[in-house]
Amino acid sequence: MPSLGLSEEPIPLWWTTDFILASPEGTPADQEKWIVGEFNCSCVGISKCLAAYCKDDTPQASFKDIAADDLKEAQTYGDMMGSKALGILDAAACQPVDVSSLTRVAKDFAGLRPQPSSVCYKTALAQIYVRSAPYGGSDKSSNGHRYDSIPFANGMINAGMSCQLIHYTHEGELRYNMVVDTLVGIIHKKPKEGGISAVGGTGSIYTYYGPEETKFKALTENFLKRDLPHVMPSLGLAEEPIPLWWTTDFILASPAGTPADQEKWIVGEFNCSCVGISKCLAAYCKDDTPNATYYDIEASDLKDADAYGDLMGVKAKAILEQAQNPGELRYNMVVDTLVGIIHKKPKEGGISAVGGTGSIYTYYGPEETKFKALTENFLKRDLPHVMPSLGLAEEPIPLWWTTDFILASPEGTPADQEKWIVGEFNCSCVGISKCLAAYCKDDTPKASYNDIEPEDLKAAQAYGDLMGVKALGILQKSGTADGPVSVAAISQVAKDNLGLMSQPASPKFKCALAQIYVRNQPYGGSDKSSNGHRYDSIPFANGMINAGMSCQLIHYVHEEHAKFFDVCKNFAAIIVRCNPGQIKADGGDQAKFDDGMRAMRKLGIQVWPSPDVMEFMGAKDALCKVAHLNIGLEDTLAYYSPEEFAAGFKKTMAFQPRVIKQNRGSSGEGIWIIKLKKGDYCKSYGDRSCADDEVLDMMEANDNHSEEHTVAEFIEFCASGRTSKSGTWTSKGVGKYLEGGKAAGGQLVDQRFCPRIVEGELRYNMVVDTLVGIIHKKPKEGGISAVGGTGSIYTYYGPEETKFKALTENFLKRDLPHVMPSLGLAEEPIPLWWTTDFILASPEGTPADQEKWIVGEFNCSCVGISKCLAAYCKDDTPTET
Repeated sequence: MPSLGLSEEPIPLWWTTDFILASPEGTPADQEKWIVGEFNCSCVGISKCLAAYCKDDTPQASFKDIAADDLKEAQTYGDMMGSKALGILDAAACQPVDVSSLTRVAKDFAGLRPQPSSVCYKTALAQIYVRSAPYGGSDKSSNGHRYDSIPFANGMINAGMSCQLIHYTHEGELRYNMVVDTLVGIIHKKPKEGGISAVGGTGSIYTYYGPEETKFKALTENFLKRDLPHVMPSLGLAEEPIPLWWTTDFILASPAGTPADQEKWIVGEFNCSCVGISKCLAAYCKDDTPNATYYDIEASDLKDADAYGDLMGVKAKAILEQAQNPGELRYNMVVDTLVGIIHKKPKEGGISAVGGTGSIYTYYGPEETKFKALTENFLKRDLPHVMPSLGLAEEPIPLWWTTDFILASPEGTPADQEKWIVGEFNCSCVGISKCLAAYCKDDTPKASYNDIEPEDLKAAQAYGDLMGVKALGILQKSGTADGPVSVAAISQVAKDNLGLMSQPASPKFKCALAQIYVRNQPYGGSDKSSNGHRYDSIPFANGMINAGMSCQLIHYVHEEHAKFFDVCKNFAAIIVRCNPGQIKADGGDQAKFDDGMRAMRKLGIQVWPSPDVMEFMGAKDALCKVAHLNIGLEDTLAYYSPEEFAAGFKKTMAFQPRVIKQNRGSSGEGIWIIKLKKGDYCKSYGDRSCADDEVLDMMEANDNHSEEHTVAEFIEFCASGRTSKSGTWTSKGVGKYLEGGKAAGGQLVDQRFCPRIVEGELRYNMVVDTLVGIIHKKPKEGGISAVGGTGSIYTYYGPEETKFKALTENFLKRDLPHVMPSLGLAEEPIPLWWTTDFILASPEGTPADQEKWIVGEFNCSCVGISKCLAAYCKDDTPTET
């Protein structure tokens, strides 16, 4: 109870706990680990009483239908409850309570024991009979009581207490209309005869009162003077102001006949989500008033409504929209080593810096002084906590991964005080940008390893060599048999192994680099050289070989799944270079492949990155898990259900421009930079929530295209995709970002928009904990995304680049040791080859050594080596090697 924030509450009288077995098969019973799946105390049923439960085939079910053995056991539960309840109560009592003022709903009290004539304590069992539902609700016996109420009550009686069965009947509610802390009107909402709900459209009777109405004087004074100051703190919103326009619905909990000044009113609901002003309802279009306008409001009602608006104007304050966007930084990481930083600046007018949006990319080395503070904070303070924060404490940091940082500080913040937050981690086949010349595209369909410029190849190979050193440091297994592993059992997909060094005769460890060739796509997939290998595979493999290990290039063919993993069992480590989505595109099952790799991990074989590392680092909610680090923002939120998203987004969007990121997208698809078209942001977070009809000015990061939609349309698109309620979309995506729930990767991350994103971002290329290069990615003019293919300008810097020195030192020395623990990956090594993207969060004019760079993304998921891009097949280089 204390852990749930309920230290003052007793343990529930009747409740359940569901446990799930978390230990692997074969664990001794006395060492098994069982974890809680769910607590439930919300009207939990006694299964032994189900025979008294009315259903379509047992409409007359009653207490008498319970079998004798079941009734005996159920009553044992009830008696125990009575005994426990007796131990909880400490108030004196004598006779049962007079309930004659309440409406008797039940037909009879079959099975109920007689109430004691002199009682020690008085208890009641409160029920609800739904007058509009068959049987009075889906849990009732034919006499109107809940099917298992009798054992509960009899248990109390058996313990010497009275227990009276009563029903709650709804006699209406009061709505208090509030402008911040001022009551402006009261509405009494009474359901129509036989109803229980007083919502609009149910025939309810509404009576309007002024704020000084004497009949509600006691409630009004208690609410405004006693309770109102504690409402926001009690909701965990102590730092938030009371909403600008909101309502509280009260329900009368006292029995009939209670003096007005002693009545107990309880809150039924708070509402600040686009609450309407009832005095303006005459302007509300309905089927019978399709042409309703402002001029249809009665003069007296308009006067009251204007008074409310004027009061809101006095209470409310406007805030200025954030200044121009500074771009983001990508930190390229090899395990725990920063190898490069890329500053990705959106093109002019854009907001996203993903590839293909015309973003400007500027490349920096890992020692760049202008990012010194961020680099030191990230590498020294935060990096050790990243993996644990992501629930990956047992996984090593990915071999090759990235972290994208976004600048969250206001303009004018000194560089050494800047706050940079993570926008994204990525270890899912992150590319090495130096190898992009080997990357097949429509214009380079023959691209190959030989097309990489010597200078780029040298840099890419340096990354690979560093990965080899890091990989060697991770592996703990002792010596292996001489010679590489026999891979004759699986298909050889590649035409050749051009550029690959000879395997050592007696390797220290045996490694494999696993790839996927998509047979139904040009070149075998959008990341291939013309020989069938991924365009940057050679530097990876050669790096392992240079470190004294063997590294064989193999391909996963889903028809050979079992054979493939039988071969994999002979390696000490497997470097996974299968781009997300390509296994499925080839007809395979990504989940099956991931499970195979997890099985390798259980055998003690290193998998770089493992499926869990890729998932936890690549998931957008990784940004929430590192929010407490120097490279994070505290107000980064994650949503896993449409309800969470609707409530949270309306609140954050009303406060400031936001970036909403889906979990499953790539290359910026489903990442939306959003502003209110009218720019009417509230002064403080929580002052208001957006209305459904407020218009959003939106830009998608994948191509920097703009759209306008209402809040309701955007929420509908995110939750359900293109529907009649979501409007018309030009996005290439289909929405449905929450589909499948958290377990299926359905999530949205809500992050503060850092306006200097337009200046680009930095990508730090890392080989474990060593920075090997920095790329400044600046969006093309007018853009905001610097992803590939958007016309962005990429500038490459070495790891010692002085202009990013502060960021580099902070990241490598301060934050890097905390990254993996923060991601829940404390036991995993830093990825072999990975990147971190950083976004500048400080205002313009901040000294370079004081700038705040935040993570926009980590990436270790098949990260490419940009120096190898000349080997990348495109339409104009189809035979590149």
